[in-house]
Amino acid sequence: MTSEPMVFINIGWMKDYAGPSVSDTPVGGHGYLKDGNIGHEVFNFAFLDGKVYGYVPRSARINLKNLGGSSSDEFVTPVTVVWIARNPSDKKTYVVGWYRSASVFRDNNHIKLKRGKNFHVNYQIEAPADKATLLPIDQRLFRIPTTKEEGNLGQSPVWYGGKEEFRSSVAAYVAADGGFAEKPKAGSKEANHQTDPELRKRIELAAVRHATAYYRSRAGGSQVVESVEKDGVGWDLNVTAPTGAVLKVEVKGLSGRNLVVELTPNEFAKMRSTEHRTQYIIYVVTEALTSEARSHVFRHNAEASKGGDLVWATADGRQLKIERIVAARLSARYETIT
Repeated sequence: MTSEPMVFINIGWMKDYAGPSVSDTPVGGHGYLKDGNIGHEVFNFAFLDGKVYGYVPRSARINLKNLGGSSSDEFVTPVTVVWIARNPSDKKTYVVGWYRSASVFRDNNHIKLKRGKNFHVNYQIEAPADKATLLPIDQRLFRIPTTKEEGNLGQSPVWYGGKEEFRSSVAAYVAADGGFAEKPKAGSKEANHQTDPELRKRIELAAVRHATAYYRSRAGGSQVVESVEKDGVGWDLNVTAPTGAVLKVEVKGLSGRNLVVELTPNEFAKMRSTEHRTQYIIYVVTEALTSEARSHVFRHNAEASKGGDLVWATADGRQLKIERIVAARLSARYETIT
């Protein structure tokens, strides 16, 4: 059983939810967002006087009876509010964060706050800021069932989690701060590299180590990393989440800050293929051999892609400019002249 009643709210996908930003605007399947409007959920993790306030899209009402309240109650507390959103990379819905010890009010306009010049937002949910958790992009691995079956997430932005078994698994996930109780039992094959004196090789190795450390970290999803660099599959790392989902990560290292990399024909073909594109990640490390090494992670954005015009972008909205390069191999035959 869960320790607190639980409600799920489906919102647009963002990186920070810390307020309006040209590099971090909510995206998703909601018609309101498709029309280019700014969703009020942009402030859901913007602290204000020690609290956070949760916006429910389309002014949908939360039924307090489903949270253990009665028709006469003004609010119910404590409640765990789980924020979910559709990832534009694969169009699947995942847990992006939560409030614990939240208060959920009967009226969806119980709280009205000014969040900018001439910009007011009505709220139905508030919680202590120290009870709010927003997961980094790569730690958003807990998938929400959306198939058209009884009990699964439907069209309403408000959902109560279906079966008790599922809610309990979410409660365990929240209690573990976004960790999973079980990890894949299959052993991971570690990358075993030898030091190469050539600069290019050292940069590549540093970039692979950077990517490996990131995906094994909590922020990277505590995932299992397996090197497939020598297998010629068209990417460098298989990154397996505790859920079993696999990312195909192509790692590129650069000595400077100028973000320009090249793909082999095999890598480019795998990146664009319908079989691999939703899992294919371009992980670029700039200044790879310095203490200023920084990653730039480009993911396929299925929402922004149109037909054959495919888009890979970072969480802050930077898109890859893809330029096709045509190469040729030239040779000559020596002939004996008599």
